[in-house]
Amino acid sequence: MGKKISIDLDDGDDEIIEAQPVKENKVAAMAARLPSAHKARIQALKEAERVQFSFTQIPKPIKTMFEKEAERRGMLLKEYLFHCLKAGGLDIPDYSEIDGRRR
Repeated sequence: MGKKISIDLDDGDDEIIEAQPVKENKVAAMAARLPSAHKARIQALKEAERVQFSFTQIPKPIKTMFEKEAERRGMLLKEYLFHCLKAGGLDIPDYSEIDGRRR
């Protein structure tokens, strides 16, 4: 059978080299994947402060139509509102991408 080869890699230097923390490691920093502008925007919206958004005193038939249409489409009211805003030309991501409950 074949012979076993033994290689001694000890260079005689017993000095201990401490590893750099990850944040200071230049190789890790260069290799870190940068997020896309789209993902960064979505993350910013997802983590943005939440505020109350409501309309006062709209005709009840309009509110009922809104609720029925959201239900027909299988959407929550907020999700349907976002859908309508997007359809109106606002540049906002899909509701599922910025849902604050999924942080």
